[in-house]
Amino acid sequence: MSSYQELSKKMELAGKKQYDLNDVYIELLIIATTISKDELMSLINSFSAISPNNDETKGRVDLCYAIYYSLWVGTGNIYDKLKEAIEIFKQIKDEANEGVTLAFFALYYKTLGQLDKAQECVNEAIKKLTNKPAYLYFFGVAHYQGAEINTLLQDYDAALEFLNKGLTYFENDEGTFKSRLLNGIGNVYKNKNELDLSLEYFEKSLKHIEGKDHVLLETKNYGDIGNYYFRLGDYQKSLDYQLKSLELRRKFNLSRPMISNHLELADLFLKKNNLEMALEHALLAESLAKEHNVISQMFQAYYEISSIYEQLGNSIEALRYFKMYHNLKEQVVGQENSRKIKQINMNHEIISVEKEKEIFKLRNVVLKEALDEINASVRYAKRIQDAISPPIELVHSKFKDAFVIYKPKDIVAGDFYWMENHKNHLYIAVADCTGHGVPGALMSVICCNSLNRCIYEFNLTDPAQILEKCSDLICQTFEKSTEDVKDGMDISLLVICNENKTYAWSGANNPLWYFENDVFHEIQPVKRPIGKSEYSAKFVTHHLNLTNKSTVYLFTDGYADQFGGPSGKKLKYKPIIEKIKETIDKPAIQQKLILEQTFENWKGDLEQVDDVCIIGIKI
Repeated sequence: MSSYQELSKKMELAGKKQYDLNDVYIELLIIATTISKDELMSLINSFSAISPNNDETKGRVDLCYAIYYSLWVGTGNIYDKLKEAIEIFKQIKDEANEGVTLAFFALYYKTLGQLDKAQECVNEAIKKLTNKPAYLYFFGVAHYQGAEINTLLQDYDAALEFLNKGLTYFENDEGTFKSRLLNGIGNVYKNKNELDLSLEYFEKSLKHIEGKDHVLLETKNYGDIGNYYFRLGDYQKSLDYQLKSLELRRKFNLSRPMISNHLELADLFLKKNNLEMALEHALLAESLAKEHNVISQMFQAYYEISSIYEQLGNSIEALRYFKMYHNLKEQVVGQENSRKIKQINMNHEIISVEKEKEIFKLRNVVLKEALDEINASVRYAKRIQDAISPPIELVHSKFKDAFVIYKPKDIVAGDFYWMENHKNHLYIAVADCTGHGVPGALMSVICCNSLNRCIYEFNLTDPAQILEKCSDLICQTFEKSTEDVKDGMDISLLVICNENKTYAWSGANNPLWYFENDVFHEIQPVKRPIGKSEYSAKFVTHHLNLTNKSTVYLFTDGYADQFGGPSGKKLKYKPIIEKIKETIDKPAIQQKLILEQTFENWKGDLEQVDDVCIIGIKI
């Protein structure tokens, strides 16, 4: 009998009060990674059905869904469910489940490459799970996550400390977690280049799970052993093990772990001078990494693909992928606790700190000091602007599937997005203030403050009324000036009534796009800016009949106004609409990546001409 069948039987008994419900819940969390997508969803639904309707159950079900999304969907809904779960567990003072949720928060942040946050979650999880015997497995999970994070940070001694401490609690474990810890130790020794010890622990890990129905861990060991032989230079043995791992993962539809297989196989075929097969596997790795939003592996794939195209003599594609690699470089390096910006040339050489110092010595010292002062001021302005912008996590917490594209032309921007929740109404807007850079940023602070006053001071909920009042407030701000100030903003504003799920929109110069059942709709704005203007047309509120099959887009004109392409012309709106139509059925995170890539491909080597801001929301 499989683990799924066994737990299904226990669920039935628990529903009849013949088996402990808490034990069923813990077993569900433990086997979640070892069963299929459909089996996991079936068990979650069964658990929800047999559990009492209370906060504790909601928190537990939210956590189960977070694990499901993590394994089978991608990062889009994970944060929402984890946040809902941990808030409930804190409220009901369920310290053990709070610790479990923190362990999965660590996995979430690790997947995104946010290692500092991941490490904080691990430390808190271990505190919460200490002396909780029923949750020993997750105490081990927290230690394992701590080890993986420190391995990524290249602190191998700390990683071994986590793993060996975890192993002391699982020395007599007959389940599979001991195998995971042994595998982790093997990987640390591999990274330390102590290969004999590495293989010893991989083989111990495999031996421990023989006949224990844990395909995910089995395939991981095969892949790790394949990497061991790669390091030894035995490429045929390495290939055999990687293909064995990949075949099993394909059989059980374990798509996220397949990213590592494809990256390893790309390297192997490169060593065998089979560039076509190397490229095939590198592109498959890129696709899966994007699908699951695994930033660190996207980064590796871009580098790999760029190198392969370079060897194939395709300089255009090599350069394109290198730019994508370079754009992620600072993010990945920063998230791995290195926060220094590295200058990288096409040969992937890093300019040394010494060389950089020599360059600066040759520059005019006075000019450098002046530039440093200006840059410091601009960076401070960015801190202020960032402080008034809603974090991406807030957007994701309000919408189950949404994305934000925000690409300032300069360090600070005139474009901004705004989101507030007040008196049962959710307000979300994308705005383009006059100018860009520091002047635009200053204007954005004024406009953002005016919007806040409209809802908090004047309690307005109608979008047209908000825009009228906002325009008056901005005019009042500048009316004392001796100069004729006509600065203001264009805006697209959506207001959602949380109580009855009604949607209202109004726009100043910026339209609204939405798709309903894959049919495109456009609502035109009033041709008048917010602020002092020669135009007097009143703003109009449009009431929208949106359903769970609707997708809404709020945006500024920066994307469409970008020059590029083969003729160096503006992109305009029609190609954007066509690209959205092509990707409308994809998750928001995938659509975001495709739209960003389309923009970069069009721009090419040309400068970005304006700030870019787009928000997409799947209702």
